[in-house]
Amino acid sequence: MSSKLKHLSDFSDRLSPMLVKELRQGMRARSFTMLFLIFQLLLCFILVSVGSSAESDSAGSASSGIIFTMFIIAGIFIQPMRGVTALSSEIKDNTIEMMVLTRLSAARIVFGKWIAIVSQSALLLVTIIPYLILRYFFGGMLLVGELVFLTLIFMTSMALTAVMVGLSGNAGKLTRLFPVIGFIFMLSLLPRFLIGGNSFETFIGYCTLSSVEARVGILCYILFILYIGWCALSYGISSIAPTADNHSTLRRLITLGLALIAAFVGLHRDVPPQVLLVIFAIIISPAIITALTESAILFPPMCAPFVKRGAIGKFLALFLLPGWPTGVLYTTLLAFVILAGITLSWVTKSYPYFEKEMIIFSLACFGTVLFPALLAVYFCKQESKRLRMFTIFTLVSIALAVLPSILLNINGSENLLLIFVWNPLVWIFMMNDSKFIDNHVMIAAIITCSIYLLLLIISAVIAIRRYGVIMQDSENEFKKPATIDL
Repeated sequence: MSSKLKHLSDFSDRLSPMLVKELRQGMRARSFTMLFLIFQLLLCFILVSVGSSAESDSAGSASSGIIFTMFIIAGIFIQPMRGVTALSSEIKDNTIEMMVLTRLSAARIVFGKWIAIVSQSALLLVTIIPYLILRYFFGGMLLVGELVFLTLIFMTSMALTAVMVGLSGNAGKLTRLFPVIGFIFMLSLLPRFLIGGNSFETFIGYCTLSSVEARVGILCYILFILYIGWCALSYGISSIAPTADNHSTLRRLITLGLALIAAFVGLHRDVPPQVLLVIFAIIISPAIITALTESAILFPPMCAPFVKRGAIGKFLALFLLPGWPTGVLYTTLLAFVILAGITLSWVTKSYPYFEKEMIIFSLACFGTVLFPALLAVYFCKQESKRLRMFTIFTLVSIALAVLPSILLNINGSENLLLIFVWNPLVWIFMMNDSKFIDNHVMIAAIITCSIYLLLLIISAVIAIRRYGVIMQDSENEFKKPATIDL
């Protein structure tokens, strides 16, 4: 084979070795080959059937629905699931250390695996173009709307793939799948939340960007999935990186900066407190879950950048060093930022009152994170399994909230909910029950969340004592005079 043909048939040396390896293995994998062939055959068969049987005015809409449905199944459900073992397989086969010896950083490993799966999804996207050309001849095509919708599906696939690849570094299979199930459930509610309906024609009309609300809504959704994807990939990088590497500080600083920006955005007259609260929840939820479930393993090199900055650096270390003890203080700081932002937004816009339902729902969500984290502090002795135990406790909390609500509908006894009032999710069911007064539920929620947060802070302060010893060792190492070997 000539050098020119070899150059055309092989990957460029400029590409990451991890990306090249994953692309070669992924394109040759039977799972992708079968998906690709079945995807094309089904599209051809169904579109030919629709074109020959449907009326001329409905053939275009039906063919569009088939194309997008098939791509949603392939891109949002099947392709991201291929990343469920992206990192865990390397950890299980003990090949991560071999990759590190090749001078591949943890970031290049994770991004290589993610881009490889996304590239295969992009190949599926390219193969849809001929079918869209065929659909054009049926008539009634909203070109901008369908192209924007197709782009949103692909970007959602990228975000879900990032979530699966990022969480694949965790050993627990349940931990990998649980957030994705929640994300897909949220996607099913998105059309109803944005446009008040879930018909295909209505959503395509929304994607034409004909109104300011549509442009702002789609832009916010794009920013949301990009942020979720970044959080997941960042977690994946920290899960396979050497223990002495500190990836938490930058992640926490970025989240804190975004929360402060959101607080200033909330001062705008067109941003109501309810919308601001949703923005805060999107920004801080991944950050506080990660911070509260990080391993409390610290080494002197991690403390060196803080020790060099004196007293200010040591104070910042209490919030920015890796580990769940500092994560508790960091979560408390974010809670104060949210409280200040919501209060300023409420005061500056002269809202007459706060909606009690909004406060109860927010406290229930916040307490749902604090309660499993508190249980993980006392009942999880292995640092590497902290996130897995957090997920298990969260599922148990959900079950213990749904069960008494079902029994309440059967027996009609509100005492069942009062017995489980310590469970934050129960407050939502109590709020929707006319037998409970919202003021009483709100007071119970505030008291319970305060108790959980206080217990976490006490546990964190006790655990941070060990951090002080390590920081002192780092400071002694920093003050040690340098020696010159002759």
